[in-house]
Amino acid sequence: MESFRCASCGNALSIPVQLVELPVGPHWSLLDCHHVNPPLLDPGTYAIDEAAFGSDKIVGTFVLSPGDVRGTRFVHDLVLTGCWSLVGWSPCVACEQCGALVASRTDDCDVAQETRFYPAMVVREPCAVGAEPAEDPFVLIADWDDAAPDTRRYGWVPKPTRPRPELTATRWGGRGVKSDLYRDDPPA
Repeated sequence: MESFRCASCGNALSIPVQLVELPVGPHWSLLDCHHVNPPLLDPGTYAIDEAAFGSDKIVGTFVLSPGDVRGTRFVHDLVLTGCWSLVGWSPCVACEQCGALVASRTDDCDVAQETRFYPAMVVREPCAVGAEPAEDPFVLIADWDDAAPDTRRYGWVPKPTRPRPELTATRWGGRGVKSDLYRDDPPA
């Protein structure tokens, strides 16, 4: 297990993650233009991409699932959007503590979600043997949208859904729209 820190200030940028081979990516049938796509990597893992990536052709980027990244914030003036979300061609994620640009983020249509740390901007360090990933702060509310199990012997009733108005964008134009759309809080 390893974790990542900011090379400038030493701020922790990830939970403990394990190195895996870079996957090819989800099958095209799992990717969509109108929904949030799945992450490229499983939670708790990372990969090294030896191919040139981004507008600066950086080699050796560290690819993580966005949910494993901590201690960062978006630089809204640097965020590039594609069809409807982040394209990831250039760095737009900064260290929360010192403001150094450390990563790019991708979650646009027809691509898997990923965060890429730039090798010159982060330090990869081993974690203690047996280190467990940090406890998920949202674990207790993760099942709020699930209905109670149907324990009746007979009959079937469709699953009720609870509306989530806080997930609906209400403004698409004007100043500050990027700060409303791309939030820094960890995913639930």
